[in-house]
Amino acid sequence: GRTADGTDTESVERVDGPLLAVAVDGKTVRGAVDDDGTQVHLLAAATHGDQLVLGQVEVGAKTNEIPMFAPLIDQLAATGIDPARLVITADALHCQRDHASYLHQRGAGFVFTVKHNQPGLFAALDALPWTDTPVAHRQTDRGHGRITTRTIQTLPAPPDLPFPHVDQVWLIERYVTDLTGTPTSAIAALGVTNLHTTQAAPADIARLVRDHWGVESLHWLRDTVYREDHSRAHTRSGPRVMAGLRNLGIGALHLAGRRDISEATRWAGRNMHRPFQLLGLTT
Repeated sequence: GRTADGTDTESVERVDGPLLAVAVDGKTVRGAVDDDGTQVHLLAAATHGDQLVLGQVEVGAKTNEIPMFAPLIDQLAATGIDPARLVITADALHCQRDHASYLHQRGAGFVFTVKHNQPGLFAALDALPWTDTPVAHRQTDRGHGRITTRTIQTLPAPPDLPFPHVDQVWLIERYVTDLTGTPTSAIAALGVTNLHTTQAAPADIARLVRDHWGVESLHWLRDTVYREDHSRAHTRSGPRVMAGLRNLGIGALHLAGRRDISEATRWAGRNMHRPFQLLGLTT
């Protein structure tokens, strides 16, 4: 069947059912500075929607996020999550050939945004006949004093694409106007995925890309509600543990249906039994 906007509900169910969408993204704990002046940087994997952090690794001062990608996914597998159930979304930093091959070997899906850090791939995608490709899905939202329209076009991956294991390529465009219709911004993004059309229709890819940025709201909550960037804990695993506890608190409240995290945190703190009830640790 199809929804009112024309979305194929069967393909939506495939993504939301058998496949677990997980965003991989990094965050610097700005207040956690060691004796050498180095700030702690963490790479986390969080579910779309509820932003439940399934795993988190620390990025060493002498490296960056890229080498920690596979250890993070390995950490998820060690907890019992079947990698073949995962579809990993990530920004352009993690659009790496080694990442694609690693996920392919684990049976996982990927949806990567492509930018100029992969110049050959970006040029190949940019040269595709997008002007002759019909829009496959369109969504318009009104709110916060603006009207946002998002479109997606998809094509089968060209056989000579300089990137492994890609099944579909996509172009997403976002147009923003004020409430009178005056344009205020227009942004385009190219990307790749190894998901077949039977696993992810254009509407599914568009939703996966959009929902990936929900992890930014998790970062915002940690900074504004729990004042993470003001924390001075920096010894050994202290910053990672404290970030994990903040993730746990936000995730538990989300699972309880609370999105008003500031008020929900105050509510939980008024009674010593409430946090245990949220975590299911009472009999």
